[in-house]
Amino acid sequence: MKKKNHNLIKRSGTWYFKKTAHGVRIRKALSANVTEARRLRDQYLDQLAIHGRILDENNCPAEAPKLFGEVARLWADIQKKRLKSSTFKDYRSAMNYYILDHFGNRPIVNITFLEVEAFIAKLSCSNKRINNLLVPMRSVFKMALKAGYIEKDPMALISNLKTQKPEIQPLSMEEVRMVIDAVSPRYKAFFIIAFFTGMRFGEMAALKWRNVDFKLGVVKIRETLVDGEEGRPKTSSSVRDIKMLPPVVEAFRDQRKATMGKSDYVFLNYYGRTLFHHSVNIHTWKPALAKCDLRPRPLYQTRHTFATLMLDAGEQPGWVARMMGHTNLKMIHERYYSYIKNYQRDDGAAFMAHVYQSTAGVQGDLISSTDGLKEEAVGVR
Repeated sequence: MKKKNHNLIKRSGTWYFKKTAHGVRIRKALSANVTEARRLRDQYLDQLAIHGRILDENNCPAEAPKLFGEVARLWADIQKKRLKSSTFKDYRSAMNYYILDHFGNRPIVNITFLEVEAFIAKLSCSNKRINNLLVPMRSVFKMALKAGYIEKDPMALISNLKTQKPEIQPLSMEEVRMVIDAVSPRYKAFFIIAFFTGMRFGEMAALKWRNVDFKLGVVKIRETLVDGEEGRPKTSSSVRDIKMLPPVVEAFRDQRKATMGKSDYVFLNYYGRTLFHHSVNIHTWKPALAKCDLRPRPLYQTRHTFATLMLDAGEQPGWVARMMGHTNLKMIHERYYSYIKNYQRDDGAAFMAHVYQSTAGVQGDLISSTDGLKEEAVGVR
């Protein structure tokens, strides 16, 4: 019986032909009847012996299995038109520098779960980076499955590695004032607005004057700018209206004198161009921290600083979440739980009364008056 059923396996009542030929694993469903399965098995073995591959229904050699690299190129051509340029660049880098070198010339149908696990184990990147590398790889295999190039997706069995949440390193109100006082005058308004709105850098870089509404007292977040490419904000909840606190109103007034009429954009660099994260980080943010004798930290900490200042002052977590563009309170509770004081306020008044005004004399007032909230819009709607 064993010899008669060589290269045959039975699964769920169906017999399958299974063989590795010329480095390619072949698995084909045959029949529920063992006699018919043996006949088809013998036919496939003859085709392999004569043609080196199994023939299709027209008695022509079946197409050779797709290489992973071939499928990856097809995937890239499709995804390039769908993804943001910055996202696609990151995926392309992951493919070129890590994945294709290992799997590019392998038939995609032959790549197994264990091979992927072994590949992951040899990587010397952080767990977070490895998880990011697996994103385009998962996408390639998913497309291959839908296209019929593979019968099973090995990535479906691969779990992401555990990662540690990055430490938040917010500044205190006193430190905020020190940094604002230390930065170049050109960027003073930028950092006041960053600290007291919680906006992402890309949202600020893309901000246009038409989305600064003095009359309603809100900043309308409608675009983001990353690596010179403008597009929709990070998530649907990131499209939002941010309440302008008094120091933010005054900062926008100062910025209006510098850039309104020169560009649609609110913030420009020394050359009159839109801002780039790397440049502001290296030439403005880091020197300001060093000047204040503060430990280095990512520019993104301005956003964390906003959240912690507001929550520590007693602002309602839901209001803070809306200002930052979060869909729910999960992120607020996970990252800033120790800063949450109560659930009573939702307008920024607690921060202004208990934190901002109480330290106003430390580095000098950043605002001269809060009466300007009633100022009419000057062509800025």
